Amino acid sequence: MSILLIEPSPNHHETLLAIIAYASQLQPRPRLCVAVPQSWEPFYAKIAEVDEIWPLETFQSVVSLARFARDNQITHVFYNTAYGRWVLRVCWGLRGVHQSGIVHNAEKLLRLSAMGWGIAARLNHFWVLRERLWEGLPGYWRRKSAPLRLMALPQSVWQALPVLKKPPHECWFAIPGRIEYKRRSYEALITVLRQVRPPTSWRFWLLGPAEAPYSDWPRLQEKIHRYGLEAYFGHFPQGLDFFTYHAYLRACDAVLPLIHPETPYWRTYRRYQITGAFFMAFTHRKPLLLHEAFAGEREFQESALFYRTPGELIRCLERVSDGLPRGFYTSSLWEPAEEVKKLAAGWGWPTEAG
Repeated sequence: MSILLIEPSPNHHETLLAIIAYASQLQPRPRLCVAVPQSWEPFYAKIAEVDEIWPLETFQSVVSLARFARDNQITHVFYNTAYGRWVLRVCWGLRGVHQSGIVHNAEKLLRLSAMGWGIAARLNHFWVLRERLWEGLPGYWRRKSAPLRLMALPQSVWQALPVLKKPPHECWFAIPGRIEYKRRSYEALITVLRQVRPPTSWRFWLLGPAEAPYSDWPRLQEKIHRYGLEAYFGHFPQGLDFFTYHAYLRACDAVLPLIHPETPYWRTYRRYQITGAFFMAFTHRKPLLLHEAFAGEREFQESALFYRTPGELIRCLERVSDGLPRGFYTSSLWEPAEEVKKLAAGWGWPTEAG
């Protein structure tokens, strides 16, 4: 059996890698074909679990994709981002294959979205990436979907991560993603550092490309300089390659998403989407430092420390610096085998995942 995994955009590739990691554990082991933008071909060529790579530019029409699926005996098509006009045309044009995907934005299913509803209706099965989001869907969508927890990388990716030598006296906090004030409350962190002046052995790594188009790095940099906080921050003007990015995540002591009520994307992240910082922390088994509004969700009960005020945030940072107690990521919730079974069930795989 063969699966065609499609990601038409330059985004969500951590998601696709988790799916590849899970799918490679299925028994019988499927043949995994990946269709991605041409710029991503060299990256996927390094991943041993991928059997074949096709540039999306090859598929100029639904007819060409259908021909590829037939000629390569594709039994399952998986849309890593189940949204967009091209995906809508493809999923309604294909016949005779099992189709599934990930709905990244649950809002498309909670309001009348012709594109979102049209794609979800055509899929045999789909997943959302947080239990709370799945629980909020109407019953008719829940019956053909399931929550899926992403917390894995293919083994060949793990083996390719460089080893970073963190100085033993330092404490590193990762802040993933582009530097955007609309998504993260950098002001809250600046306020804490101004008030407390913690040890300079603390380092906050801004992992996104600081000089990317529309980046808010100049605004943040001005605040850092104004208050003399340069010693606490590390940034990367052009960003990091995927392997080095995840090497930093692996080396860090905690992940700090900085999703706060005052940020414009607060409502979106609370009700409709998941930030990539969550499953990056899950993948590397790093504690999350989260606003207390997330405290009621099952995924965070043993993966996060919670705060509401600046004083509580500094205490969370100090707990990480002092060495966290045991109890993080210890239950069966964090067994990848359980997520492999969910994938197998959604795909109607012939035998239980191995």
